[in-house]
Amino acid sequence: MFVVLAAALGYLVGNEVQANTQFDRAHRSLDITRARIDGVDGQLATVRSQLTDLQGQVTQDSATLAADTTKLNGAKVALANSQANNSRQSTVISNLHTCLGGVEEALNALSVGDQSHAVAALDAVAASCESAVASDA
Repeated sequence: MFVVLAAALGYLVGNEVQANTQFDRAHRSLDITRARIDGVDGQLATVRSQLTDLQGQVTQDSATLAADTTKLNGAKVALANSQANNSRQSTVISNLHTCLGGVEEALNALSVGDQSHAVAALDAVAASCESAVASDA
């Protein structure tokens, strides 16, 4: 009976030692996992901070883009107005050249005494002269 009791006690002590060993391993594994989680939490905090900074930069860049877009649209309008003005001025210059060419031809005709040719030259450019005068008003 003593042998059976000693065997049972030996069995129980062996099981307890094995259970304690497994518990120690599990505890070390849990400590390692907690340390890794702490490291990942630190990295996550860093990434969150960087993301917050990046969001601030995106917000600032979006505002800058909106302001630049407004300026660009204003420049486009100014360019379109300048082009339209340039086109009007080109038309006026063309009308003035035509008008002056006719006046010059009329003066040359008058200088040689050809009054009918002078009148015809002025009649031919009258619309150009009137248009040039009207655009100046």
